[in-house]
Amino acid sequence: MYREIHNFHKNCSMRKVRCLFFSMLLFPLAISAQVLIKNTNVLDVENRTILAGHSVVVLDGKIVSVDKDRMYKLPPGTKVIDGTGKFLIPGLTDAHIHFIQSGGLFARPDAIDLRAYQPYEKEVQWVHDHMSNLLRRYLSAGITSVIDVGSTLNFLTQKDSFRTKTWSPLISMSGPLLTTWIPDAFKQAGKDNLFMEMITEEGTRQSIREQIPYKPDFIKIWYIVTDSNIERGASKNLPLIKAAIDEAHKNNLRVAVHATERITAQLAVEAGADFLVHNVEDEVVSDAFVQLLKNKNIVITPTQVVAGHYYKVFGDKYKFTTDELRLAHPVPAGSVIDFPWPDTARGARYIRSMSRPTTEARMRMEDSIRRINLQRLSAAGVIIATGTDAGNIGTQHAASYFVELKAMADAGLTPWQLLEASTINGAKAVGKDQEWGSITKDKIGNMVLLRANPLMALENWRKIDWVINKGVAYRPDSIIINTPADLAQAQLNAYNAHDLDAFLAPYSEDVEIYELPGKLVSKGKSKMRATYQFITRNPNLYCRLLKRIVQGNTVIDHEEIWGAGEKPFYGIAIYVIEKGKISKVYFPKP
Repeated sequence: MYREIHNFHKNCSMRKVRCLFFSMLLFPLAISAQVLIKNTNVLDVENRTILAGHSVVVLDGKIVSVDKDRMYKLPPGTKVIDGTGKFLIPGLTDAHIHFIQSGGLFARPDAIDLRAYQPYEKEVQWVHDHMSNLLRRYLSAGITSVIDVGSTLNFLTQKDSFRTKTWSPLISMSGPLLTTWIPDAFKQAGKDNLFMEMITEEGTRQSIREQIPYKPDFIKIWYIVTDSNIERGASKNLPLIKAAIDEAHKNNLRVAVHATERITAQLAVEAGADFLVHNVEDEVVSDAFVQLLKNKNIVITPTQVVAGHYYKVFGDKYKFTTDELRLAHPVPAGSVIDFPWPDTARGARYIRSMSRPTTEARMRMEDSIRRINLQRLSAAGVIIATGTDAGNIGTQHAASYFVELKAMADAGLTPWQLLEASTINGAKAVGKDQEWGSITKDKIGNMVLLRANPLMALENWRKIDWVINKGVAYRPDSIIINTPADLAQAQLNAYNAHDLDAFLAPYSEDVEIYELPGKLVSKGKSKMRATYQFITRNPNLYCRLLKRIVQGNTVIDHEEIWGAGEKPFYGIAIYVIEKGKISKVYFPKP
């Protein structure tokens, strides 16, 4: 299909002037990585068709060709990837995340107040400090675009630092949420304030104007009603909602709205909202409501799992899959696994509350309504975009994406609908569908090469061969950079989750286990697998980290182990990390 350069010049012998001009066009563009994915199956999400045997060329971050049996002259150093038998999809989009929230137990002090153990300011700073790590985790999962639908001025400023990073997904981000009600736990000042209160119409417009210098990609409204009469409260706040939408549109900014009641969603759409970031949860929507959304070209992210994650975490029922444990950042995931620590008395009250029949019945009802509404909306052709609400307690960045996809599939979305929701429709949510979201000439070169057909099974979405981001090709296992502490925490999380495969993942194949001061007890991961079978057999086994010391590539953990006897016992574990894996472990002599 593609011939060598000398063949190209041979065919150009009668057209030297034109060929010279063509070469001059191509070679000056060789200022960054170039990619050719040849002879693969390209999934065209806009036409719901598979382009078999096609090749895709990306130059300087942009797709320049999607063709079959075409000859190219490509710049030196072009990365050539053989896509034979594989499937090329657009890069995935999570259309609803929050970087200000970590996904851990301390992320929402309005839901469970643990600020005595982790001050909220420290929690937010943790995310600032680890935002690059979270972005890498998204990219390793094939998620090349994320949409933050509620952030702060500081995060808007930080976003700019990732624009040129080829390992960072594209980031679209709103500023602080415009709302008529602010939870007490979030009433604070400064540029990490998550909320701007709407009191008057002019004040609401001024709040939007104050965000403009920070270059938000869109405006977000938190349409919350505190009145016991939902319709009365929604109508009372409507003039402020209209003012916000009007001011945003005057500044050429789309508007996303959090509206979980049918009446607030309806009023927001009628007022000109562009993007609903949740499904309706209080009633099954009518045909008229569905038609309203379709007529207005509204994009909606159904966020099927986030509410249930709160219920599972606070009921001490959340069970991470092996894939989640490997993909989630181990620190926030670890705090979820540790529940009801650090406040076991408070945790016990939450567990009792989540176990009440009334609570369980309400959760089942809301989950059923969300599922039915998603079925109705998708069947009618409303634009659905995959979004997780990642950052909320239990909903991990990157790792929750595939949990959300399964819930959407369980609600009846077809494979093509899922793929559209996860690619082009996410771009439509922020008005960027002419720039990315499909494998189309002149769009940004964000793609994922899969080893199996994603239309056949959801697990095939995780069989990633290459991630192409901003025109640069990455192997998925080369993107995340784990610190020694990350690796130690990851294996501890898996130990407490009783997941042997995830437990062994951070260890090198030839890992050595020693009894201090230096007696070799075991060597090799296969031997370790046999030794640690017990963690899958004892559901009460739990290792609590009391203190961690990190010195270079060495991690020393002081641990309290429960479930192996009537009382806990205490121990020390020393982990040595080499080449990105735990290579040696030292334990004191029993």
